[in-house]
Amino acid sequence: MDIYRLPARSDNYIFVLHHPADGTAAVVDPADASPVLEKLAALDANLEAIFNTHHHNDHVGGNRELIKRFPK
Repeated sequence: MDIYRLPARSDNYIFVLHHPADGTAAVVDPADASPVLEKLAALDANLEAIFNTHHHNDHVGGNRELIKRFPK
């Protein structure tokens, strides 16, 4: 598994967990969807899960857009 740390807003990070063998990924605290979507495209990965450590917008702000792009 590969783990990528993406800067988010002015003081946070988004973590992308990527399993290169099967092309799946998960994301932790997606404050914004754009950097996650860019990283997933670069990795040619399919988002399988979103994990949030808590409900503040600087941790969940990208959830809706990511769910829309990767529905289950």
